[in-house]
Order: sequence, then structure tokens, then C-alpha cells
Amino acid sequence: AAQFKKKVGCDPLSNKKAAFKLEDSVAKTKKILSANYEAGISCECLMEDEDFASDIKRDTFLEMCKPMMAKVQTVLDAAKAASGIAVDQIDFVEVVGGSSRVPWVKEMISAAFGGKPISTTMNA
Repeated sequence: AAQFKKKVGCDPLSNKKAAFKLEDSVAKTKKILSANYEAGISCECLMEDEDFASDIKRDTFLEMCKPMMAKVQTVLDAAKAASGIAVDQIDFVEVVGGSSRVPWVKEMISAAFGGKPISTTMNA
């Protein structure tokens, strides 16, 4: 959104239709970045008949996700505390849902549970 605003001079997040288009493109790009190091993002006629296209690397995406990573860590810590089970008593961890494909989420969960491998087959 910031790149488009800088280039065109209008904020796509202030327009519901443009924000939805951008959110849809970002979701597709996020999925691509789960498997690839770099991905393109594009929106035709994002706002005021202007197209948007850009490339993003996984490292840049991870930097943008840092605030979310802190929230995920908080949730992991709370879940471990609420379970009342010691980490060494847990044999495996099953992760379900859309975020189960995100590499940094898998890494954080594995680290939180002592490096145990993460299973995502339940939702397959």
C-alpha cells in the first residue's frame, strides 16, 4: 500500500474495493512465499485506473511479520502454560489451519516445543 501511495499519490487502504483487491493479492503472494524465496504481487486497476506490481523477497516479508511473530510467541507460551504438561512429555505437535504452511510459524512452534517435528497431515 505504501509503494502504491508513493507512486500514485492515493492510499488504496482508504478505498474498500482497492483494499480488498490488495488483500487478495497479498494472500496469494504469501502462499507463494511459503514455498519460494521471491514472489511477485500485482493488482490490475487497483485504484483510479492505476495498476500495481512489485516483487518481494521472503526476507523482506519476514521483516514485515516481526510484530506478528511476537504475538505468536505470546500465544505459544500461553498455550504451553495452560496445558499443564511439561514440554518433554509431549511426543509430537499437530498444527492445523492456514498458518500451518508458513515456514516461520512452523519453526517457532518447533522451537517452543523443544525442536520436535511439526505434523500438518491432519488437515491434508
